[in-house]
Amino acid sequence: MKGYAGKITRVNLTSGQVLEEPLEEPFARKYLGGNGFAARGLIDTVPPGADPLGPDNAFIVCAGPLTGTLAHGSGRAGIVTRSPLTGFFMDSYFGGEFGARLKQSGRDMIVVTGRSPEPVVLFCDGDQVRILSAGKLWGKTTRRTQDLLREELGPGLSTVCCGPAGEAQVPLACCIGGRRAAGRGGTGAVMGSKNLKAICVRGFGDIRVADMKGLLRFYRETKGRFLGLENLVKLGTPFLVDMINKAGGLGTRNWQEETWEGAELIRAERILQDHFVRNWGCFACNLGGCTRVVRTTQRPGVLTEGPEYETLFALGSNCGVNDLNAIIEADRLCDDYGIDTISFGGSVGFAMECFEKGLLTEKDTGGLEFRFGNAETLVRCVRLVAEREGFGDFLARGVRAMAAEIGGEALKFACHIKGLEPPGHSARALKCMGVGYAVSPRGGSHHDSRPAPEYQMDLAQRRSTEGKAAMAYDTATWSAVGDCLIVCRFCEPVYGGVLTQTHADLVNLTVGWDMTLEELTEVGCRVHTLERFFNCREGLRRRHETLPYRFMHEEIPSGTSKGFRTSPGELDRMLDEYYELRGWDPDGVPTRETLDRFGLSDLDLEALKVG
Repeated sequence: MKGYAGKITRVNLTSGQVLEEPLEEPFARKYLGGNGFAARGLIDTVPPGADPLGPDNAFIVCAGPLTGTLAHGSGRAGIVTRSPLTGFFMDSYFGGEFGARLKQSGRDMIVVTGRSPEPVVLFCDGDQVRILSAGKLWGKTTRRTQDLLREELGPGLSTVCCGPAGEAQVPLACCIGGRRAAGRGGTGAVMGSKNLKAICVRGFGDIRVADMKGLLRFYRETKGRFLGLENLVKLGTPFLVDMINKAGGLGTRNWQEETWEGAELIRAERILQDHFVRNWGCFACNLGGCTRVVRTTQRPGVLTEGPEYETLFALGSNCGVNDLNAIIEADRLCDDYGIDTISFGGSVGFAMECFEKGLLTEKDTGGLEFRFGNAETLVRCVRLVAEREGFGDFLARGVRAMAAEIGGEALKFACHIKGLEPPGHSARALKCMGVGYAVSPRGGSHHDSRPAPEYQMDLAQRRSTEGKAAMAYDTATWSAVGDCLIVCRFCEPVYGGVLTQTHADLVNLTVGWDMTLEELTEVGCRVHTLERFFNCREGLRRRHETLPYRFMHEEIPSGTSKGFRTSPGELDRMLDEYYELRGWDPDGVPTRETLDRFGLSDLDLEALKVG
């Protein structure tokens, strides 16, 4: 079986036991890789009701069959766990080269359980697996941690680690692999809860493919499709600031508005003109590098990779901050401390609205003035959150927990879905994202159902809910397969934004199967059903599939999308349609027939918690 490394490594940090399992072909064909392997692994490994920050939770890193090959956008890896922020399924992905090096070390997936009695590093050095002391690394930033590990363990090393925020088990904590963040859902907190500072991999094994000539031909024939992505090459994801602001969907001042007068000051051209240092790309990137390395102009020593669009939204428009120097510095600090910029910006923006409405005072905030546009407060809060110091401990809990403690009017403008703060794609201006966020296994994530198709629509089409549940279904099925293959989302123009025969051809060229588009679509539905079953096992039901009060009851007040909202009635109708397409019952639970259809008959519906 080509395309795969052929091994799954299981490590129990409590006992120190390491098990190496061969990857069997029937399992690989059924679950494909990446997210599929990990979702199945999470269900089989983590007992129902396990504390996300307890030893029974699993921390899984995974690659896909395309990872480390010439396939466009295949230089990515995934992290899967039960989220301490949402309590539900969480998968988060990051670029760079870790995924390729994981495969070259001979592994398709590493499953970590238990909790070490002291800080450790897990080092997979080819066939050898070692658990090393990390005492000298504890408390170090993600950047310093990786530098020290390279010095100690030598060349050819690739690392994913948590920062001080993960060590402090901040629910907003992320993991950093090289220069890239697996940002969402508190993955860094799970890593820190296990006293696991880092996972290092090194290997020089070949990643063999079934039809190299065919893959090279596919590579050459499709490479030209990247030519239409000149904005990504030239400007990176920050080009979306202008585009989404003009569409009237740029979340501003905690989503009170969705058009921002300050967008001009943080747009891509400003970054390119005043802050640009160089481009950078991931393993197997054919764009020429969509990421910019930038620096502040006030403090030239502050460099960061990015900030990407989501960070510009979260730290910029959502907090009313139009100072690029401050955003760049906060972005750098978030990466160093290991904090998800989207959730951090969501928490700060929410606190700013609470402050301006008198629900929080300087007595609560430790003297910090939480007004929209206060760049100094934004930057200072990164360290406070990472170290859970003073008001930072309150911010570190995330919007849902903050709103629950404040109560009253704050609940009406607490912007989260299932506990996860949404990214910069509007659930009011884009109805597909409205239902997509609601049904997403992760909550407020735009990487299940996708926003791209709606941005091409006119206002009348965007205002309508017709076909939006089906669009959410198609793009989420595509995303599930993409996360099994683990390919970059920017490959949509190359492979297609929904599943096509191209995806099946790519699998077959790599692995050597005869997989049809129908079978591949079934894999996507199977994996999505696995994620759903895990969440239903943890108590998820239809009542959780909702949107923030503001998104459903307050119309966008101005701009191109003025008057838009996703009303409760509209959301209910789209949920009915989506559940029917997925084969779930009216409460959102997969039926026995659906489980049987996707070869998941072993999953016990009777074991599900009452919602």
